[in-house]
Amino acid sequence: MEKILSIFILSLSLNTHAMSPNEMLVIIGAVKYYNENCSGLNTAGYHRMNKGLKRFKMDRTPVSVLEQHPLAVSSYKTAEKFGCAGTKREAHKAGFGQYIN
Repeated sequence: MEKILSIFILSLSLNTHAMSPNEMLVIIGAVKYYNENCSGLNTAGYHRMNKGLKRFKMDRTPVSVLEQHPLAVSSYKTAEKFGCAGTKREAHKAGFGQYIN
């Protein structure tokens, strides 16, 4: 679970360029969970994620299609177990709380 959160937080950092397409799919699952069940990302968080999607040309595929990928589904279920409070707490510890509402 911490790996999912770490990847999610990395997507929001300036190090997005170092990630792989598979890591972006994992992040999509985690972000989908957080946006549906928690308070969601703020505008800056969306911009950070979109930068990563463009980096791998994933912005040409609708997010709803990317969310159906097995890695995205798996990370969604992991984030569900981790919960909103845990995700938010870890993001703040890592210094990325500014991207979470």
